[in-house]
Order: sequence, then structure tokens, then C-alpha cells
Amino acid sequence: MNLHLIKVCFLGVAGAICLLSSCQKDMVAPDQNNNPKVRPLATQEVKTISSSNDFAFRAFAALRAVESEQNLFISPLSISSALTMTYNGADGTTKEAMRQTLGFEPQTDVEINQAYKSLTELLINMDKKVTLTTANSIWYAQQFQLQAPFVQNNKTYFNATVQGLDFASPSAKNTINNWVKDYTQGKIASIVQEIRPEHVLFLVNAIYFKGTWTYPFTKNLTKPAPFRKEDGSTVNVDFMTMEKGRYLVYEDAQKQVIDLPYGNRQFSMTLIVPKEQNTVRDIAANLSSSQLATWLSNADSTSLELHLPKFKLEYKKELSETLTQLGMGEAFSNQANFSRMLSNSNQGLAISEVMHKAFVEVNEEGTEAAAATSVGIVVTSLPSIIQVNRPFVFLIREKSTNAILFIGQLMNPQ
Repeated sequence: MNLHLIKVCFLGVAGAICLLSSCQKDMVAPDQNNNPKVRPLATQEVKTISSSNDFAFRAFAALRAVESEQNLFISPLSISSALTMTYNGADGTTKEAMRQTLGFEPQTDVEINQAYKSLTELLINMDKKVTLTTANSIWYAQQFQLQAPFVQNNKTYFNATVQGLDFASPSAKNTINNWVKDYTQGKIASIVQEIRPEHVLFLVNAIYFKGTWTYPFTKNLTKPAPFRKEDGSTVNVDFMTMEKGRYLVYEDAQKQVIDLPYGNRQFSMTLIVPKEQNTVRDIAANLSSSQLATWLSNADSTSLELHLPKFKLEYKKELSETLTQLGMGEAFSNQANFSRMLSNSNQGLAISEVMHKAFVEVNEEGTEAAAATSVGIVVTSLPSIIQVNRPFVFLIREKSTNAILFIGQLMNPQ
């Protein structure tokens, strides 16, 4: 297939859903006026949960393989949502490679898209004390025409706004970036660095998360303390203190798992902290949805005082190499088949880049997080006090769907 200098970029700004099998002890939330709006999951939703879990942990493992000593934070939903919208324009062996990489079980396009739509609707109404907003848009060079089914699928299932722009105008980039900034509350200031002549399309998925702890940390108890890095050195960072609260803890010889709830407890942050001589690498090697579910099902409720570092981090990564390792290399090659995107065109399309940005801030009140993904396509035993003072893996999750909204590792809080 001939590759011409035409480029389509798909952007996702999201906190990612990748989902766990339900297996966690319940605790009664203190706010009885904030009951979760849960419901049984449909069969196709369960399949999507399984595939999202699988993709999230495989992507995290692949990134850790090359950045094992660095802070890392991704939104699997942002990545998988952007790629699923891209999948709607794929065909042939390219579509099959993307299906396998994203972990989709044999399902129709309608089943895959409908599951994303219904799960997103469920999540955003789950908790009055958690803000979870989502928005989608398609921005295309106005001299091109998109195929109706490609547009309709993204309108129907991702609620996408579709708008043509003059990509030759400097204002086009600002229009897209301002939209991203608005829907992430300013946390992702921009995702499009430039619009080149070969660009055809930008497809944007946006999700923003802000959760208030069920039991907030006491602000006037926050003070500096040493955080021990894996190389043996220490850095002084602000540690928060939760004196009175309840949360879940699981512990064995290798690790401690801490599950801190937000709001009505449907969303939580799960920390996996290595013990003794174990490292983040040791615990991450065995990290999977089934393993995490097992740990949480064996967790006990505790009210022990908790010390947790206060931190903020930003992450940026181009993911084409990672996704190629995960099996969808064809989508980046001149054999790629995205023939279901453009109308009245014989131009061949291929993915040129997948850029991901993510942000998280954890403080005494709760957590704020957002992420952005751009997919470019071209033609062509418990102590009396729990102290989390060493590197750890952490996830932001929702309980009834058991969705992991974000996953990362904190190696250095500074």
C-alpha cells in the first residue's frame, strides 16, 4: 500500500478503565446519603472488563521493562479508548492485530463499542463525591470527508462531537488544545504540538477524575520525613497522616496491599508496597487482575494510623514501540489497513505515533488525575503505624465494575 503524506491523529484524554474481577470485602461508608448506583454487569461488559484488565497490566509491564527505576503513570482507559476509536476505522489483518493487542474476545464491533459506552455511563454516576467527566471529539481537516459509519460509531458510542477545521490555520491547534485543557480542568494543557500538512484527523477522548478520601488525612499533621529509595538513598518529602479512618490491608512476606477508599467507597486507591528486601520489580512481576483480586479478597479492615507521601507527578511517553511489542506492529507499517476512515480516497493510512500524557496529584483531601493519548495515523504482619516510605505501585480503582482508572509506580516523590 502506498503511503502518502496524510496524517490522522487520535487523542485521548482519560483516566483509564481496565477492570478487575469483583472480589473485595465491603465496608459501610459513613455517608449514607451517597449510595452507589450499582447494577449487574452485562455479559459483554464483563468481557470488556476482562480485556481491559489484560491490556492494562500488559502495557504497564512493557513500560516498566524500559523504565523500571522511573516514576510511571498511565491511564489504560485513555489509551484503549483512543485505540478502540481507531479500531473502528481499521480492517483486515490490522484490525485483527489491534483486537488481539487490546485483548478483545471475539465480539462484534457493536458489542465492543456498546460495552465501552455503558460502562462509562455507569462509572460517571457512581459517587457524588467523585467527579468523573468524559467527553469525545473528532477534529478533521475540512478538505477531507470521513466515512459515515466511522463517524456514526464514534458519535453513537463515544458521544463524539465532529467538527472540520482549517488545519493550515494556527488557530486549529489552539482550538483542539483548549478543548483538551477544558475537559481536564487544566491538568493537560496541550496534546497537539503542531499540525503538519500531512495531518488529516484528530480524535480526542477526555476523562477527568477528582476523588475525595472517605477519611481525609489531617492537614496540620503533614510534615517532612525520609522516603527510602531503592538505591538505598533517602529524600525528605511531606508525609500525610490519617489518624482516624478505616481501610483494607493485606500482607504477606513479600508485600503490603493498602486499599484507601474515596467517597462512598466505590472508588479507591490501591497501594502495593514491597516488604523487606523485595522491590517494586519483584511485586510488579506477578501483578495481574486475578492476583490483585486474590489479595483484596483476603484483606482485612483496619483503623491503624497511616503515613503516606504527598506527591504530584506528570508522565509523558510515546507508545508506538510498546504497542508494537504488544502485537499491533502492523498498524504502524505500510501494510496497515485503515480503509474505513476516509471517503472517496485511495490513500493508505498507518499509525505514526501514540503519545500519552498523564497527571496525578495526591494530597490530604483526595486525588486529582487526568491523562491524554494521541494516536497519529499517516498515509502510509501489621505495625502499629503503617508507613509507606519506600517505592510502591498504585492504582485508582472502582469497585462495582472493579475498574482500574489509573496505574503507576512511585519511585521518587520529589
